[in-house]
Amino acid sequence: MFDGTRRTLGLLGARFAFRHSAADVIQFTSALSSAKCALLIMPFAQEESTPTGLVISMLKRMYGDANLTVVLNSYLLKVERSLPQSRFIFVNPGDLNALFLPRKHILRQVQEHSYDVALDLNLDLVLASAYICRASAAHVRIGFASSQADTFYNLQIKPDPTLSKKLIYDRLATRLQMF
Repeated sequence: MFDGTRRTLGLLGARFAFRHSAADVIQFTSALSSAKCALLIMPFAQEESTPTGLVISMLKRMYGDANLTVVLNSYLLKVERSLPQSRFIFVNPGDLNALFLPRKHILRQVQEHSYDVALDLNLDLVLASAYICRASAAHVRIGFASSQADTFYNLQIKPDPTLSKKLIYDRLATRLQMF
């Protein structure tokens, strides 16, 4: 009923939590090419997860299964089969608090490892996935552009709204391979 208010309070809470985190100045070309470990946050909306195959293949080639951690909902078990050596962190609605932020046990699982790159594949800003991306402390945090994205990402992709979701993800993979 008060979802908009809860999201606004969640966003304010996220900004408060990261208020002392200074963003490092980095060169994206060297940061992506020298990265060894990646965090991939799959889309939380089930219909958006289908066209992400090229991005997953690209990350698998760049970092290997063993150096990839995937955050996803439990409905994406086919992703788990395609990345047999990767770590998986499942985030379900019960793992979010009243302000749509991830609970501490999810954050502990994310922060058990260090990441060079974190990639959030949610096309719209999903507070839980954006928070996980920022809390990962990855040097490069990639997400899609929105009015509140500066709080969470240091590299934002602005997709062409006329393209299909598959083409957006395919272009993202192509662009990231250039680095």
